[in-house]
Amino acid sequence: MEYKQTYIDGYNVLRKISRLERLMKSNSDAAPRSFMEFQRRRPRSKGHITIVFDGHGDVIGAGSSVAVVFSLTRTADDWIRMNLEQHRHPRMVLVVSSDNEVRGHALECGSEVMSSQEFIADRKTQKEDHTEMYLKTRPVPESEVRYWLNEFDEKGRESGKE
Repeated sequence: MEYKQTYIDGYNVLRKISRLERLMKSNSDAAPRSFMEFQRRRPRSKGHITIVFDGHGDVIGAGSSVAVVFSLTRTADDWIRMNLEQHRHPRMVLVVSSDNEVRGHALECGSEVMSSQEFIADRKTQKEDHTEMYLKTRPVPESEVRYWLNEFDEKGRESGKE
């Protein structure tokens, strides 16, 4: 499904990615920025993406298709709930979180939900699909063509299929 908007419970997903979890422990300001970069490289089928983090943080220049929001005095969960209630088309919104209360509220509003684990697995699948497509569509160098022609020609002679 094509979504107009995706709300991501930032720390909820970030903590499921081991590399970012380790970064969070050593440099808590760099982890949200790294997660935003991770998200920016994803295909755009999820519409405009808003990554919501708890509390206060530095403004991160995310770009036109990805926004990073800090929830300030409320929790990221409350920010997501409030924005879902105010959204004109909540059925066109995807909420990414493993928090059961957030997921339940999103479903009550008619939104789609995806767990943090599903979201990360979806990223891995898209990356594998991209790699496979590249390998299938890349130009084959002349040297590689000659190699395989020689390989098959030699195999044909060995089995007496000339």
